[in-house]
Amino acid sequence: MTPIENGDATGRNTRHPRGVRVTAALLCTASLVLGPVGYAQAISSDTGSAAEWFTLGFGASVGLPLLAAAITTVAGDRRAALWSLATVGWPVVYVVVIHVLAAG
Repeated sequence: MTPIENGDATGRNTRHPRGVRVTAALLCTASLVLGPVGYAQAISSDTGSAAEWFTLGFGASVGLPLLAAAITTVAGDRRAALWSLATVGWPVVYVVVIHVLAAG
């Protein structure tokens, strides 16, 4: 579908821009919550289940924002895609915070 057929000559998403941004926000919020929870559980669990918690934590922290970025890119919302990609840096922040709090 060309931008003109979509209703906007600039190529912006005019069909469901709010729905796309709400979806991206929900996915990024889930990654902001599930990532630290999974990592904290992995640090505190025994060796048998730590791998599953690490997988959940980092899968949610990286996978969900990338999914949100893909959805917003296909919808033509570049600003939301950039914000979704910025969320991928979140694991660096919470890993450092969890280890600083554990050491202190």
